[in-house]
Amino acid sequence: MTEYDSHAAREALAAVSQTRADMVRDLGTCPPWRHALFGAMFFVLIGSISISSTIQMATAPLLVIAVLLLRRSDIRRTGVFINGYRSGATLPVTLALVGALIAFVVAAMHMRMNGFSIVSKLALATLAFALSTWASVVWQRIFRRELMAGESSGR
Repeated sequence: MTEYDSHAAREALAAVSQTRADMVRDLGTCPPWRHALFGAMFFVLIGSISISSTIQMATAPLLVIAVLLLRRSDIRRTGVFINGYRSGATLPVTLALVGALIAFVVAAMHMRMNGFSIVSKLALATLAFALSTWASVVWQRIFRRELMAGESSGR
């Protein structure tokens, strides 16, 4: 191998390394509004379930639109949409959130059927917002750490 070939190879490896670092930065970083919208979707879901089936059905299209907007934003920003149910270190966060949200749905149904006050229902929806937003931030941190570990190991 000549000195020129060695230099070209080092430059190519540096370019690959920079591309990977850019991918980690782009894929692993979501704007704060994305986490807030994720939480807001669960605020609307749990709040609407707790109020009435009519409100629940009326807000369902809004939730579908919100998911589509998140997906579209991710694809525009990074070129991909990462499914939260992916295997890896983020899966326990996803499963814990699903478990908590099932409990929130059960609580919301209980509140609706037993005539709880709107204040109680809003408090439950607010807790769902806070937990979902927090879980989104934690999920992103773990995903980013996982991407960086892959970057440093050269995977």
